Amino acid sequence: MSHKRTKPANAQRTYGILVGTVKDGKMDPKGKSPHFEIWVEAGGNYRIAVNVKSEDGSDVLAYFDSNYLKPTKLDLATRAAGTPGFNALKTGPQGEGLDYVRDNLFPLDKMSAIPAEGDGVTLGNLLDAQIKRAKADRQAVILVCGESFQDKGKDATFGFSPERGTHDIHMMQGNSGSFADDNRVNGDGALFIRFTGGETIALFIRFTTESINTDGQTGNPLAS
Repeated sequence: MSHKRTKPANAQRTYGILVGTVKDGKMDPKGKSPHFEIWVEAGGNYRIAVNVKSEDGSDVLAYFDSNYLKPTKLDLATRAAGTPGFNALKTGPQGEGLDYVRDNLFPLDKMSAIPAEGDGVTLGNLLDAQIKRAKADRQAVILVCGESFQDKGKDATFGFSPERGTHDIHMMQGNSGSFADDNRVNGDGALFIRFTGGETIALFIRFTTESINTDGQTGNPLAS
């Protein structure tokens, strides 16, 4: 797989959902796999790292919905109205998290390549526009599913301490090779923002190297 690993292979994982409000956001172009970074207040400071480009610059697929109406099994409206913070979610066959393949969250065949940079529609400027809108809307709530991380040092992007947040905001199944240990079911990443009045945007991301034909117990790719 060509997207860059952002954690050690044996790192402890905690999958869950972070709920909070947007303070800021910007592109972080460093390295071969740049991210759009979002500063979130959720009973403390958190950084959300969203992949917008892979190492080869061509294999990120996305589905963006500007009027997402499904509550999902997480019940987005209830969570948005609840206490800010990160809540762990069980993964696996009886898991609580999102699953691109099994939850009918959106039409998988409608995911398309969106460039990270350029003059037209890019994933970076799409996210930038939504983050600016969320900053201007005092009632907007961001909900992010992914892996939590924390370190003792200062966050290199936004400067708060300790460094903590959520990454792997993308599909986490159908991987082969060195990324096969990422595979699971009911543990995919996604980003939602609920604005005043309940209008919700949703962003789902996967890599072209991730199969959407996966085993329902392990998330491993099935033979074609």
